[in-house]
Amino acid sequence: MVDNLGFALTPDSMVTFQDATFPLLVMTFLAFAGNTCYPVLLRLLIWTMSKIAPKDSSLRDPLNFLLNHPRRCYTLLFPSRPTWILFGVLFSLNFVDVLLIIVLDLGNPAVNNLALGPRILAALFQSASSRHTGTATFNLGAVNPAVQFSLLVMMYISIFPIAISIRASNTYEEKSLGIYPRRMDGDESRPGSYVLTHLQNQLTFDLWYIFIGVFCICIAESKKIMDANNPAFAVFPIFFEVVSAYGNVGLSLGHPDVLTSLCGQFTPFGKVVVCLMMIRGRHRGLPYQLDRAIMLPNERTITDKPPESLFQDEKPKEVRGLAKLKHSLTQ
Repeated sequence: MVDNLGFALTPDSMVTFQDATFPLLVMTFLAFAGNTCYPVLLRLLIWTMSKIAPKDSSLRDPLNFLLNHPRRCYTLLFPSRPTWILFGVLFSLNFVDVLLIIVLDLGNPAVNNLALGPRILAALFQSASSRHTGTATFNLGAVNPAVQFSLLVMMYISIFPIAISIRASNTYEEKSLGIYPRRMDGDESRPGSYVLTHLQNQLTFDLWYIFIGVFCICIAESKKIMDANNPAFAVFPIFFEVVSAYGNVGLSLGHPDVLTSLCGQFTPFGKVVVCLMMIRGRHRGLPYQLDRAIMLPNERTITDKPPESLFQDEKPKEVRGLAKLKHSLTQ
């Protein structure tokens, strides 16, 4: 769970444990701590250690340095304001996800077979799993279609909160920590405009890969899709599968005849397309160069002036004037 892989030894993922309170609590925390809430919990841990450390302790200065210059030291450690924004976004997304699962499936026996308390906990676990973990406490093929669509959207935007936080804090002493393509640029001084620009770039760029993947799989699996006796094969379950692969989540609506994901019933070509979607989705939005989260004071960036120009700028005007006069006389 903490690695957000989604592997389980049980054939029905976590449906067997949907009423087990303690395991679900632990695994929900691990799912959040291992990915989406990792920057929040990391800063909380550092802040807590800085508060409980004695005043004369040698740990206070390093901890305060981490809190004051987080992106200089670690890629996933953000300043206070972006961390609070990230927490607010994650809380809102998970709250909406849990609310939809509870409300839209009030009369669904696939969900309301649980008491209210375990149902809320199972919905919270499912909400956490819809980002990266890929495990399920409900039979996703039997839940409300609106819930399926909401999970699809959550899988697609799973990378956005942390990615936008990384981009928004992508400066160190007014220099960029990573070189991104021009289409990713935005006005970082205006968070609202920057987030909107990033979302527009993602929606206009990433969706092409998803559409191409769905199109290729529909061609490869056309006979199964057109088979009226095989209702599990349809365009939406394939769309769900491709988005899950592109977001590196691992959720699937499954197939009633097997215990594997729906892609287990694909042809070899369809499985190759799913693998390509996973690889492309894993590398979306990366900078052209490594993020320089660690930069020593004596390191120079590309935009820095050479040492000679630095010394020249520090010379008084009189000295520079005498140097120019001497140079003209020698000529």
